[in-house]
Amino acid sequence: MDNTEKRPLLSRNRSVDSDAFGAYVQRPKSHRILACTAVLFTEGLERVAFYGITANFVLFLNHSPFDWLAQNAASALFFLMGLAFVMSVLCGWFADTTLGRFKTIALSFVVYMIGYAFLPVLGYGSEHKDGFLKEFCGDYDRDWVNLNDLTLGVDDDDNKPTWTMFREYCAWAVLLSLFIISIGAGSVSANLAPFGADQVKHEGPEVTRAFFNWYYWAINLGSLIALGIVAYFQQNKNFFVGFLIPAACLALACLVFLMGRCFYVMKKPAGSVMTNTCRIICMAFKNRRRRQDYLQDKGEHPFDVEPPPGFLDMAKIRYGGCFHESSVEDVKALGKVIPVFLALIPYWMVYYQMQTTFLLQGLHMRISVRPENRTFNSSSEHFKSQDFQVPAAWLTLFDIILLLALIPIMDRCVYPCLERRGYNLSMLKRIAIGMVFSVLSMLCAGTVELERKKQGSWTEHISGDVYNGTEMWIFWQIPQYALIGISEVFASVAGLEFAYSQAPKSMQGLIMGLFCLASGIGSFVGSGLLFLVSQPLIHWMSKLDKGNINKGKLENYFFLLGIIQFIALLVFLYITRNYDKTKKLSSSRNGSPDKFVQRRSPNSRHVQRDVYNSYDG
Repeated sequence: MDNTEKRPLLSRNRSVDSDAFGAYVQRPKSHRILACTAVLFTEGLERVAFYGITANFVLFLNHSPFDWLAQNAASALFFLMGLAFVMSVLCGWFADTTLGRFKTIALSFVVYMIGYAFLPVLGYGSEHKDGFLKEFCGDYDRDWVNLNDLTLGVDDDDNKPTWTMFREYCAWAVLLSLFIISIGAGSVSANLAPFGADQVKHEGPEVTRAFFNWYYWAINLGSLIALGIVAYFQQNKNFFVGFLIPAACLALACLVFLMGRCFYVMKKPAGSVMTNTCRIICMAFKNRRRRQDYLQDKGEHPFDVEPPPGFLDMAKIRYGGCFHESSVEDVKALGKVIPVFLALIPYWMVYYQMQTTFLLQGLHMRISVRPENRTFNSSSEHFKSQDFQVPAAWLTLFDIILLLALIPIMDRCVYPCLERRGYNLSMLKRIAIGMVFSVLSMLCAGTVELERKKQGSWTEHISGDVYNGTEMWIFWQIPQYALIGISEVFASVAGLEFAYSQAPKSMQGLIMGLFCLASGIGSFVGSGLLFLVSQPLIHWMSKLDKGNINKGKLENYFFLLGIIQFIALLVFLYITRNYDKTKKLSSSRNGSPDKFVQRRSPNSRHVQRDVYNSYDG
């Protein structure tokens, strides 16, 4: 390690941070610990609230008294997740330019709780459908969907109007609630992670990386509580209590965040980043002809070692523009991260199947625990009321448990062991590995669906409704959930770290928002693809029995997603390969290694492990 490189020790009593004006101040270590603890607790509790919605929302809308079609119930959840992450871009920009992160997060929690208040009301209404719900949502008027005829081999609905989620029962209240929640959840997602990283930013890259690992660990701990406890109450008790518990967690998250105010490092907004970005792009476009003249002139001087200017470089003062070097370089950073984020969109399409189509698949499998001395009759067997029913959302726990177990193991054992042997798994390599596991998950899900439909029929009574599935036990879904969990350890954690590490100081909220935007686009594209394959021409999803997937071809949807993800993996590898070639060319022209590439010695645990501000493949 270079003798001039200084890395703050984790064990020292005081740490160095900067105040809102950029001046360096000494801060007690206890303040940093309390600030990070408050952020982690806030994120964990907020995730209980968010996953308290997503865990069983498809079941909530698909069962009586709402009776949404399965594909529309899944589309509503795609709508929530997609819109939340789209809003994160606007809220990240708003925090960077107007209010700052602390005030934006506090305001977001207020909006979040307003939207969340609808859910216990709807949950209460589902238990009092003939009284309160009828007054709140009106009369149930959908008559043309056949909910009971299970004898038809194909749907008889080709000439019927397309029944979108906007025409479903009580859609106005459901979608309004989801829209308001998406604003609050999107803002928290875009700003809480960089706000927490600000608390340890001057402790060195090792500490920043450790914070993101524990931040992601807090996310999944909250998910574990939501899926293990809240989902059980929702499926086996009632949705009123099932929504009331996460609503209380959301209020507690807001309280914990505000209580940590006196320990936080808070920075003033950096100004209008989007305005500067647009001006720089316009200036570069205006000077594009000057760049062509410069390149032609440079061709006449082949011994000039200065690299040719790029498109955005023409906005710099030295090339006739009116912007400083640092401002233009910040905008160029967007050009580096956006292609990577776009390549991640198919990964998020696969990821969001856990809360939607995976759940639908599980609801049409055997979830009751059958006694060992019981004889199974494939044509007439029904579950008994005393049988324990495994909540379908519990299968997501295998994804969460793997994350909680593997993140510390990878952070403390596997990565250091590989580095001591000279193997550096950079952020981009880890993202590519995660994509491979997501492809395997889709192949596994499609295979399970094919085998599921070969089994004998099985009827379950879930939350008062009858689900006609097959005898295949729900735990056969474990491998597809586990593979998604392994993919998250690599792709999602590395993607979050990549977004923050590549963000210039003035664009941290914006780039974190763009990372979330890629996730939201993945959700919307997944919803659009599900709507497309539900059309009569393709007909992979059914409209009988509230969208009973036994009548459809869900396995084709899974295999299609696997193909899309595999193509995206190849594109991602090509993009990162080109970045490496560009950097090597730049290094050879300068006659020295790329100054932005910081490599870690295989014999040192304290030098930066991941490659920051670079695309080191």
